Amino acid sequence: MWPDSILVLAVLLLSSTLVAEDKVNRDKEGVCPMDDVHCTRSEPPQCNRDGNCGGQEKCCYRLCGYKCVQPVKPIELCK
Repeated sequence: MWPDSILVLAVLLLSSTLVAEDKVNRDKEGVCPMDDVHCTRSEPPQCNRDGNCGGQEKCCYRLCGYKCVQPVKPIELCK
């Protein structure tokens, strides 16, 4: 009976960790603006996910590196 209890506890801990991590990594509203700059070298990243950026800013590849930028609204195509 004891090994079954350990298994249940491990599953509960793992599932709660995944749920908490999902809230931290959730993407913010909007999309990254277009970036048509042709880089000869990349800059060090200033962020690696939206959660690293303040306010409504998103972590986007912009001007040769990942930076926090204001998102734009997605274009809706005619159906």
